[in-house]
Amino acid sequence: MKYSNIDPATSQSLFELYRAGAFGKLADEARSLLVDHPGEPVLHTLLGAACLELGDHDAAIESYRAALAIRPRFAKAHNSLGIAYLRSGRLADAAGSFQLAIENDAWFAEPLFNLGIVCENRRRLPEAAQQYEQAVALEPGYAKAWSALAKVRWELGNYESVAEHYRRALAIDNGYLPAQRGLLQFLEQSNRSEEFRTALAHARAALGAHHPLVRMHEGLIATLRDDNRTARTLLESCEFNTADVDGLHDERMRLAHLTGICDKLDDIGGAMQYAGEANRLSAQLSARKGIDKQRFLAFIENRKRYFQRDNIEQWRLAGPAPQGEHPGRHGNRQRSSAAPGNAPQPVFVMGFPRSGTTLIDTMLRGHPQVEIAEESDAAAAMVNRLSGAADDDLPALGTLSEDAIENAGTDYLERLAGQVRPSATTTTIIDRFALNMIYAGEILRVFPDARLILMLRHPADCTLSAYLRTFTETSANASFHTLEEAAFLYDAVFGLWQQFTEVLTPRVLEVRYENLVKNAEQTCRAVLEFIGLPWHPGVLDHKRTARERPYIRTASYNQVIQPLYSGASGRWLRYREFIEPILPTLDPWIDRFGYST
Repeated sequence: MKYSNIDPATSQSLFELYRAGAFGKLADEARSLLVDHPGEPVLHTLLGAACLELGDHDAAIESYRAALAIRPRFAKAHNSLGIAYLRSGRLADAAGSFQLAIENDAWFAEPLFNLGIVCENRRRLPEAAQQYEQAVALEPGYAKAWSALAKVRWELGNYESVAEHYRRALAIDNGYLPAQRGLLQFLEQSNRSEEFRTALAHARAALGAHHPLVRMHEGLIATLRDDNRTARTLLESCEFNTADVDGLHDERMRLAHLTGICDKLDDIGGAMQYAGEANRLSAQLSARKGIDKQRFLAFIENRKRYFQRDNIEQWRLAGPAPQGEHPGRHGNRQRSSAAPGNAPQPVFVMGFPRSGTTLIDTMLRGHPQVEIAEESDAAAAMVNRLSGAADDDLPALGTLSEDAIENAGTDYLERLAGQVRPSATTTTIIDRFALNMIYAGEILRVFPDARLILMLRHPADCTLSAYLRTFTETSANASFHTLEEAAFLYDAVFGLWQQFTEVLTPRVLEVRYENLVKNAEQTCRAVLEFIGLPWHPGVLDHKRTARERPYIRTASYNQVIQPLYSGASGRWLRYREFIEPILPTLDPWIDRFGYST
């Protein structure tokens, strides 16, 4: 069947307009031709392509639909329609169009790649990885798909293949910026210094010595040799275009590194200036994603309202500790059956961000009987199951059946175990996620004898450090964009924590960051005793443990490989003029934890 009556010369001229980026003229020409040739699917698709590039998504969708009404099995039109839907935020429609493109052309790799993007937007990362894998299987020279697969595997924690996939993309197109960026960031954050230097040399050859991505990472090389003045010069000599999301992320990273460099150089004003600029970009990135700090603060307030003694007394099966029992002591409370047999109840490391959870995590990994799930989503998944994704089901905690508790606990333990690689000697899997603090109520509902290790650090140091760092965009991290908001979040989180300790009397060991860096062995002995493990000197060789880790997820990735030092304790005093306005919010906690101003 013949689908086009347009003469080849006219078709050629239209495609040349598209390749030249003359989208306005292409749209005019296509509309003019459609007056006499309304049944030409190629004209409709070219008009759709022009409208899509001009940002008129509705017109593009209308044109692609018109083409498909004439030629329903036109796989490329289905794929293009999916792109138009995707750009207009209609994910379900986009997914449907990409599926139709695949059904009509099983050898068409691009809709598989695009379906992977839809899955990423829906945070279905394993499905996204599958789509990208299928795309590169069909088209091994698909650089974008290799780079996207690397990024998703990184997010999934499958670190072994990340660098390899980025390198596959660059072997196809060494100027592909997302792959250059991804490989450099992954190697730098994995503390793989020699590979990082090699990748940077390749990036310099591909992009040019003055490309901002190259200049920024040259600066990071300088920080590795403690040449912070050279690093500052290099990072101040470049700037990223923030017109798109990638540019925003790059510029925020540059500013964040400058913040740390200025802090090391004792330029407090410079550090605060760059931190403020970085946090303004963080706020923009959060706004683009529709992230609002109020959502997380509402979670906290909902829990404060529910976790009152009257409500806890309604817990029928795994009730609170006997009244009067002191926090941190093991009472004779009835155990949930979630932990099978005589298996120990789970261990959690938690604390406010920047309180030292990554450091204690790295030290405990030096024990041969310990595996740690870093920033696991197992507790959050359990909470969503019990309390609802929007916390609308908190009262249901009071009427949970024994089976419901056991099933929730079993699912949690299975999910946690799936996120680590226990060896034959492993006896303890530790769940380390700082802000699991706010889920302590549900954790104790299912595991009433869970052992909670709470990291503490001077509240002013903790709040300042959170402000000076950059984090992934979440509703919790959105409160770190200003010092005032960070202090408010600290007060809210510890207000809830205090409530948990009063009405649930959990088994808690408080570990102070300052004690950990001052007397690591004494502090680690206490932690291991609390967990129920024998002493092992490997916990003191945290630098070796950190360097052997394939990747460190948190903002502390480049600090835990350094020798323990006490310089971070009391750092807030150097910033006192900036901290003074938030001290009234933090003072009650400074006093409560026995710190001083």
